Amino acid sequence: MKVLNEPIDMVAIFEKTGKIKPFKFKYDDITVSIQQVQKIYEEKLAGNRRICFVCLHNGAHLYEIKYEVDTCTWYLFKK
Repeated sequence: MKVLNEPIDMVAIFEKTGKIKPFKFKYDDITVSIQQVQKIYEEKLAGNRRICFVCLHNGAHLYEIKYEVDTCTWYLFKK
């Protein structure tokens, strides 16, 4: 996987229970639909809380996306 750490446009579902489900994102004018979230974990980077999602697309492509809670920004971390 290649480390990118670039901001992306994201469509996500925020449930009233506090759970976040990424749905699809746009990177380089390509829309990527998320079929399955394989892993969810949290990290703190320089005091900023991030929720990390390891996602599967088309059964073969793995993406790691991160949601920075304080700034409400989504990042494509690994492709």
